[in-house]
Amino acid sequence: MVTPRARSPRAVRWFLGRIYLEPATDVTTKTWPRVARQIMVFSTGERIVHWLHTLAFFVLLGTGVVLLVPQLAPFATGEAGMLTRIIHRLGAVAFALVPFLYVLLDPEGVGLTIRDLFSWSRRDIGWARAAVAYYFSGREEVMPPQRRFNTGQKLFYCLVVLSIPLFGVTGLAMWFGKGWLPVAVLQACVILHDWTTIAVTAMFLVHFALSVMHPLMRGAINGMLSGWVPEEYIRSHHAMWYEEIAGEQQEPAPPAETLSADQSAS
Repeated sequence: MVTPRARSPRAVRWFLGRIYLEPATDVTTKTWPRVARQIMVFSTGERIVHWLHTLAFFVLLGTGVVLLVPQLAPFATGEAGMLTRIIHRLGAVAFALVPFLYVLLDPEGVGLTIRDLFSWSRRDIGWARAAVAYYFSGREEVMPPQRRFNTGQKLFYCLVVLSIPLFGVTGLAMWFGKGWLPVAVLQACVILHDWTTIAVTAMFLVHFALSVMHPLMRGAINGMLSGWVPEEYIRSHHAMWYEEIAGEQQEPAPPAETLSADQSAS
């Protein structure tokens, strides 16, 4: 009878947050034939906020398309239109408030994530230069080592952060400004609101395609499903971050004489 290997999580303090490294039993998947360890990349709080924010965005996008596309006018007028507008506004409130839930669920992680997302260096220029060869030709050797978030992820999340006040200001103006704001201001708000939606949607589609469909990124979506990502994936795609956490996790090897003594005793 084979006794299952005990799982012994060890908390590792890293920067402003915590990364948990846990030895795992043999993991056999299509992408990672054998992984001795997995790394928790996203906490439970981060994953809850991510999916709630995604849900709110889809509610906003769906109802916004109904209100914008002429062919869907029957759903944008009368009682159906009123219901669509109510759902859109509830989605807008959720989209704006969900980030505050992040502060409540994972206050340490917020500081860590913000610092990671808004830290820029020459590595980001290197990422931009290598992106075409890396993503379209699979030339992994041209990509400079990345940290917890690569440059593309940082661009997407920074756009999301910027979109919240843009959506808020323009949306509130369209909601409450009719009748007392100048028509030119309202028109400018509508245009800015629509273009912000187009920009976020386009970046979301790229984000989705890379994290779910791109051959090089297989395994990335696990981070937002369970929180855990295979160590080999982190070593390959986030080498700088891996070196940091692996360096903190390393334990000194026992002296050679100790090994000899143990071996002789056995």
